[in-house]
Amino acid sequence: MEYDVRVISTLEKVLPKGGMLNARPLRRLTGFRGQRVAFQAAYCFHGDYYVNQTTEQATRNPFARVRVEGDFEGEVRLRRVECVPVTFPCEKKHDSEYIGEQAGLYPDLLTPLKEGVQLVWEQWRALWVDCEIPQNAPGGDRRVELVFTAPGGAELARAGLTLHVVPAALPPQRLLHTEWFYPDCLAQQYGCEVFSERHWTIMEHFLRLAAKRGINMILTPLFTPALDTLIGAERPTTQLVGVEKRGGEYRFDYTRFRRWIRLCKAVGFEYFEMAHLFAQWGAKYPPKVVAQVESREEAIFGWHTPVSEGGYKHFLDAFLPTLLDELRAEGILERTYFHVSDEPTIYNADTYQAALDMVLPHLKGLPIIDALSHVELYEKGIVKKPVPTNDSIHEFLDAGLTDAWVYYCCAQGDKVSNRYIAMPAWRSRVLGVQLYKYRMEGFLHWGYNFWNCQYSLHPIDPYRVNDAEDSFPAGDPFLVYPGRDGEPEESIRLPVLADAMDDVRLLEWLEQLTSREFVMQLVEEGGRFELRFDQYPSGPDYLLELWEAAAAEVERRL
Repeated sequence: MEYDVRVISTLEKVLPKGGMLNARPLRRLTGFRGQRVAFQAAYCFHGDYYVNQTTEQATRNPFARVRVEGDFEGEVRLRRVECVPVTFPCEKKHDSEYIGEQAGLYPDLLTPLKEGVQLVWEQWRALWVDCEIPQNAPGGDRRVELVFTAPGGAELARAGLTLHVVPAALPPQRLLHTEWFYPDCLAQQYGCEVFSERHWTIMEHFLRLAAKRGINMILTPLFTPALDTLIGAERPTTQLVGVEKRGGEYRFDYTRFRRWIRLCKAVGFEYFEMAHLFAQWGAKYPPKVVAQVESREEAIFGWHTPVSEGGYKHFLDAFLPTLLDELRAEGILERTYFHVSDEPTIYNADTYQAALDMVLPHLKGLPIIDALSHVELYEKGIVKKPVPTNDSIHEFLDAGLTDAWVYYCCAQGDKVSNRYIAMPAWRSRVLGVQLYKYRMEGFLHWGYNFWNCQYSLHPIDPYRVNDAEDSFPAGDPFLVYPGRDGEPEESIRLPVLADAMDDVRLLEWLEQLTSREFVMQLVEEGGRFELRFDQYPSGPDYLLELWEAAAAEVERRL
């Protein structure tokens, strides 16, 4: 067989020379009304080079056009899975469940399919196939087939699967999901002024994609977020709230803030998190706050004004009541979360507590969440609603944490789920089943589009650098690429993460139709194993079979 085309799941990653790591064929896929379901078509050429140039085939390796056939009435979108250079695939401490541990080319970027594909002798490549099921689709089986043809029309190969449609829609997503959004990185990549009209248009494109992929909470930069910024340095100003200082008094302008909130609601965001009110690593400094002072603009707070010197508390006392009024006016106060400082530790508990004491009189009764890994901060009652790492979460659960959040980032690469490029896709998606089992309230990650080096000293080219310049395992800093004309290009990791959110929706729905015990019997295969954040079945089959079994049970009960 010269032209080799195989349909496989999105839980595989196709390496150019390593093939598909014994991927099994995918023959059936189930989806619901209004859902995007996806598969891959892996292809390879095993024949001989063309030795003569003809009008039919003018290249040494054959070129093929690809078309979709079948009776599926929804939209089918084809994209190429492109490999990206990875120089930092994993941390020193890691397990054996990676698709590679060496620097090399790894599949990650999804780009539009134009005229067709180039098949290369003994190199595996892949197409990503999204099937958008219409909201009114009748139930039953459909056939989706990809046909590869030579430029002259001769059929070279075809492959497809049966898409089964359940005539009902998944329930709305309950789980809160945030991936931190950086307006400054967009402005830097596209060379536009922050909050110019072009910048607003570009932000809308990236925000819309995030909301479409199950990210339903958005980080809102009241002032320039003091995240991953070298102490003493600064990131471009992305401040939504205007500040005017006259003597010792403050006035606030929420015009830009209101535009942001309304845009985010319009594209689909339901929840909001206000950016951190203090800097990272112990809350010893305020974020950068720029104000109009007399006739000039200046940074009135930042690295040059330690919290211990005073002044910032007076500012917060003036600012926070007006912020709460705005959130009420926009109708989102009950759906808003706050941050004090990112990743406090037991070693700076005193400064974190001091910062918390400044804001609690204003935010009492409102949810304050902060990422951390030291359970002592929770046990001492300092952080009442922590967001633990997924390699420390069981310590918090054992300590009594309920309605919990969880996150992972650059340090969670051993035994737990993550979204590194060098990890298999099933390991990223298993997060959804874990979130369901432990009834998580939310999931947080720090990087939707962080396109800087570590500490934000300068921007990087995301198509060449995906590790913040050898600082974090490849893929940790971002899920999207800055495509042409201000449009995002997805990594394969973003739709896989969206599928994990759909897993939660499906399992929760099945629980409503049956019982918690029934669903957990499916999840843990009748007690064959105990699912934990650091313990789960290896390989894609578990997740594929669980989805099909749960979907069939839902359909049977409908």
